[in-house]
Amino acid sequence: MTESINEFRTALEQVEKVIVTTHINPDGDAVGSVLGMRAILEKLGKKVEIVLNDEIPPKYRFLIDRPVRLVSDPDLEEIMTDGAFEMIVYLDASERERIGSVLEWYQGRSGQNPVIVNVDHHVSNDGFGDIVIIDPTRSSAAELVLEIAESLDVDLTPQAADQLFAGVLTDTGCFQYSNTNVDSLRAAGSLVEAGATPSRVADRIYHQRALNFYRLLGYLLGTMDLHHGGRTCVMTLPAGNAKALWPEGEMDTEGIVDYTIQVADVEVGIFLRETTPDTCRASLRSRGGVNVQKIAESLGGGGHAGAAGCTLKGTLDETRERLLAVVEKRL
Repeated sequence: MTESINEFRTALEQVEKVIVTTHINPDGDAVGSVLGMRAILEKLGKKVEIVLNDEIPPKYRFLIDRPVRLVSDPDLEEIMTDGAFEMIVYLDASERERIGSVLEWYQGRSGQNPVIVNVDHHVSNDGFGDIVIIDPTRSSAAELVLEIAESLDVDLTPQAADQLFAGVLTDTGCFQYSNTNVDSLRAAGSLVEAGATPSRVADRIYHQRALNFYRLLGYLLGTMDLHHGGRTCVMTLPAGNAKALWPEGEMDTEGIVDYTIQVADVEVGIFLRETTPDTCRASLRSRGGVNVQKIAESLGGGGHAGAAGCTLKGTLDETRERLLAVVEKRL
């Protein structure tokens, strides 16, 4: 990986303008990583724009120090008035299907082929891009961004440290997931030394959620159902119920699936959400004995051994039975 970071360093010497982006529906690691990377590249004298496919979820917006752009913004063209961007950095983008349309938008408007940098920690990443910095042993993309900053001799501001700390915190499940190790704890310590405030970050992310979140959580806990002799727990959310429970605004379901593996003796937890009449989104969790990344990958998704996800075609009942059949083979 040191060689890849050195390649990144050399490429940065040849560019002036960089776009930083991440996967669709950004989570805490994606948000913290793009914001932290922007700060690092700007310290190196680069002109940086963050361009995303989807809005940053409300609970992470406290991390935003300056505006970010969306591909759908009508005034996005203005960022190219003073020349083309020579590089696009993708962070935490584990599958091509989830990287969105930022590259297509840029190439369509500029006619240019920028250097593509792929910074990720998912084992399912296929290594797309010209410069690939991937390490599945890292807890988060934010941990990798910290390593890049250290390799490039960039000192983090307290704001950037908070942003990257949020990425490490959320992708380790508050340091409870199996990807928590000595490196992730050292990274957290380094970020605190750089000025991160763990109590503030954790409070804003985990302890200031909308009332609708708790109403939704109450409903979902009531849908929990055990299978495979109590080794698998499933919670389900029909689209109609979702609309009734969260009538307006952006639904926050992050972390809800974790309740499924808090049931005694459960080894695999599933949160299955109907997004359209013939499409469902599955979030998977494991206590550690079952690799749910393998399950998700076999169904077209990806993730980590302890936390993964996939999108399935079919009704809620059809996709639940399909998932359970795959899980049963892994137990």
